[in-house]
Amino acid sequence: MTARRLVENCVLMNQTAVVDEMLNKHLLPEEYIYPFLGDVMEWWLIDSWLAERLKREGEVIIDEYGCYWWGRLASGQAIYMDAAIQKIAGE
Repeated sequence: MTARRLVENCVLMNQTAVVDEMLNKHLLPEEYIYPFLGDVMEWWLIDSWLAERLKREGEVIIDEYGCYWWGRLASGQAIYMDAAIQKIAGE
C-alpha cells in the first residue's frame, strides 16, 4: 500500500479544534499526551488499524469514546510524507 493510499483510507478528519477543546475541559485524560504536551500540532481522527500501528511507532494516540485520535507532531507537509506513515506503508 502506498502512503497516499494509506492516508486516503485510514485518516478520516482533522479534529484539532475538537480535541483541544476536550483537553481544555478535561474530558480526556492528560496521560495520553503527557510527555508530548505542547508538541502536538494537529489532531486527526483515524481508524483503529492505523491507530495500532502508529502506537507501535511511538506516536501519540488517544483512544476514548470509541474514537482514535492521532496527535501529529508535524504540520505544514502532506500527512503521507510523515516518517511514521511512510514506514507503516512500507510494511
